[in-house]
Amino acid sequence: MRDFIQRQREARDYEAFLRSKVEAARASMRQGLGHDNAEVEAEFAARSAKATGHA
Repeated sequence: MRDFIQRQREARDYEAFLRSKVEAARASMRQGLGHDNAEVEAEFAARSAKATGHA
C-alpha cells in the first residue's frame, strides 16, 4: 500500500513538473524567445552533418 501511495505521489509531482515546463515554454514562445520545430530540425541537421563530416 505504501508503494502505491508513493507511486501516486511521484506521478502527481511529475505531472506538476511537466505542466510547469510546458507553461514556461508557452510563455517563452509568446514572448518570441522560442524556436519553431522547423528551426530546431534545421539546426540539429546542420550539427549532425558537421559531426559526421558531411557538412
